[in-house]
Amino acid sequence: MEKQICGRALVFVGIKHCGKSTQGKRIASHLGLEFFDTDDLIQKYERISPREIYAKFGKEKFMEAEKNACQKLAEFFESQKQKSLKKNCDNAAQFATGEKLSFVVATGGGICENQNALEILKSFGTIIFLQAEEKTAADRIVREADFSTNPVRNLPAYIADKNPRTEKDAREIFHDFFARRNNRYKEIADVIVQMKDASKEANTEKILSALF
Repeated sequence: MEKQICGRALVFVGIKHCGKSTQGKRIASHLGLEFFDTDDLIQKYERISPREIYAKFGKEKFMEAEKNACQKLAEFFESQKQKSLKKNCDNAAQFATGEKLSFVVATGGGICENQNALEILKSFGTIIFLQAEEKTAADRIVREADFSTNPVRNLPAYIADKNPRTEKDAREIFHDFFARRNNRYKEIADVIVQMKDASKEANTEKILSALF
């Protein structure tokens, strides 16, 4: 096991629709670990969806909720570690030598802009950037959108905020955004995995090969 992931959580980051949740669940299942999604935790603790928080209360409120979700994960990591240390000497030795992985986390697409949340995640996790191909990510986004309405429905907030009217508009907005976010993800990542437009199984194997 590589030193940079020993004794830590695996934290998946990347653009929306890059496969964070799908692959996170698959990797967690493969390794026998618990899986968490920060968007699900926001829903659980705030009792409102991340998208609704952003729409009703704005970006700052959403980022605060996202940071709080990450803090809950940090607290869980510490409690998990302490339980293992108290259980017996063997488990204590595992944590001391970094042989034991903790859990798997999938984050929201904008986590790279939330410095407070990132600092918390980095305190207990290895940041794994799933680098999607632009066309694949864009295709998935426009596939979910409803361009028959004005404003267009079911678009990520960072696209919807620009008020696109057509699929072409949405793709152009996404192009500029993708470039900026891609650079930011590279800056914060401990591990980068280039995702392909391939089967889930093939991408899971690629991630595992990059980690172990």
